[in-house]
Amino acid sequence: MTETQMENKQNMDFPYHERLTLDNFTGFSHQTLEFVPGINVLVGQNGTGKTHVLKALYAWQMARHLAEPSRSAAYSSILLETYGAKSIAQLRHAFDNGVSSIAGKFGQDEWAIGFHGVDQHQLEANDLVADNGVRPKTPRPVFIPAIEMMAHARNMNGIMRDYADFDRTCFDFLAMATAEPTVSRSEGLIKDVDLLKKLVPGDVEWDKSEQIFYFTEGGKRLPFPLVAEGVRKVQALYRLVEYGWIKPRDVLFWDEPEVNLNPQWMDDVIEVLVNLARNNVQIFLATHSYVILKQIELALRAQPKRRKSRVEARYFAFRKDYDSSTVTWSDSFSDLDPNPILDQYDKMLAEDWRLARSGKV
Repeated sequence: MTETQMENKQNMDFPYHERLTLDNFTGFSHQTLEFVPGINVLVGQNGTGKTHVLKALYAWQMARHLAEPSRSAAYSSILLETYGAKSIAQLRHAFDNGVSSIAGKFGQDEWAIGFHGVDQHQLEANDLVADNGVRPKTPRPVFIPAIEMMAHARNMNGIMRDYADFDRTCFDFLAMATAEPTVSRSEGLIKDVDLLKKLVPGDVEWDKSEQIFYFTEGGKRLPFPLVAEGVRKVQALYRLVEYGWIKPRDVLFWDEPEVNLNPQWMDDVIEVLVNLARNNVQIFLATHSYVILKQIELALRAQPKRRKSRVEARYFAFRKDYDSSTVTWSDSFSDLDPNPILDQYDKMLAEDWRLARSGKV
């Protein structure tokens, strides 16, 4: 750990995800990841487990948030709903091994979930509780799924939940997006995301009777399915902050933020994420975008040199070794190895150079 990281860790006065260990879980035989309180970026080829890591952290935190202060949480049902799985057996990496577990550290909260057998009832969970036997309240996590959900909101908070093929992250997102503003929203944080409002200056309205989001700009009022998806994504992030679902000490998970988002908007979106991280919001991104990675690097390099105000970032590279996924990480994007995104760009540059030398246009 560098001197800057040690000082930043000492200055952290809020709980955040520090560690995650996966044993015989989904695509992982055994893997431990260590996170920073700022921005954690997950890269890798499709099917290497990036989203599974986000969901493992999210499922535990959501279960703990929903639990009574001195009672256990319903880990099994929330875990299955988050992954869209029908049984615990589907979440095991090796079907012939009867024991799987996920474990982690969130602030002072050491936790572990172990499960065996084939159904959700064969699950054991334990947490480190305070000296008085009462668990501190855990903030509600926010997960923005890769699928843009605000255009699919009709009846999704009701009976459709039992029939639609979306996992829990989608329903949880819509529950926040369609709810009334919370009393604990941060006015300072809203100012820090004003860039999004300037980027897309229209207003979003949730019509409860019609169960539809509308977007109003320049005198036009359009239902969300007729609005460009990139606009909807920007508005979604702004709404979550404006309504108080993202505030200091919270955790934001965002799966593939680059989907249908104009690269010219990336610098503003990344600046907003850095602002959130500077205000003690821990951020997890799973991405395939070089633009996002480079914008994060540029935004952090442009930070003032005062250590206490600097945001840390950590980059995680996922890859498949035989039938298991492994993860390496670095605090520098350029030092990340393997780096499938840079590798592909190098491959394209090499092909461009080869064609240029051969005289082909």
